[in-house]
Amino acid sequence: MDSRRELSLPQPELAMRVVLVDDDPMVLETITLSWPDPADQFDTFESFEALKTLLYAPGFADVDCVILDLQLPDASGSQILTEIRRISDVPILMLSGWGDTEFRADLINRGIDDYVLKPASAKELHARVSRLTKRAKGQPAAELPDTIAIGEVNYLPKERGFRHGLQFTELTHAEARLIEALIAAGGRPVPRNDLYHQAFGRPYREGEKVLETYISRLRQKLDELEKGSGSFLQTARGIGYRLAAGAL
Repeated sequence: MDSRRELSLPQPELAMRVVLVDDDPMVLETITLSWPDPADQFDTFESFEALKTLLYAPGFADVDCVILDLQLPDASGSQILTEIRRISDVPILMLSGWGDTEFRADLINRGIDDYVLKPASAKELHARVSRLTKRAKGQPAAELPDTIAIGEVNYLPKERGFRHGLQFTELTHAEARLIEALIAAGGRPVPRNDLYHQAFGRPYREGEKVLETYISRLRQKLDELEKGSGSFLQTARGIGYRLAAGAL
């Protein structure tokens, strides 16, 4: 009997297609030339007007991640973010030379997936983009039921939002990941650090209030649909958060 076993070799990572938008040609050149993986493909743009040539084309569906400068000559990064989110769920990493914690939290709440302060090395950006694309591809909504009741409000994973009767409220990507982490726990407390990993793909940093901002937004969105529904998102003191017993 042949006792030899076939070895399972690690599968090579697929090349990524990355859109890089920055009005500084030196930034574009430095990042693309220093990028660790030469197999990855870049589409570079110096303005929103130039980006539109790809944004509204069928090929944009093949983009794995967008690295977006906060301020461009013809539009702000937040304006471009709004337009991208109108047509696509592609992960977005915002790149900027400034921005305090509250400002970054606001941008994340509006739909970006990560935020990096300049100067940022190509190695760090590659690591963050790789994580974002893996997370985006590794959490298909089909794994969850089509409808999940939270009290009188329904969460719809495929539509990424809350529904109550004829009313519908869309969630940001991070909000959706956060509520899904709480749903998966089935009422058990979820540690703060676990929620940070689930929603933002990184560990909790002492003193940060980003998670509190998101929980507050989710409570507000639930309450707007059905008064009192926001109370189902409970603080587990010294641990993190949970969905109240009876919510699911």
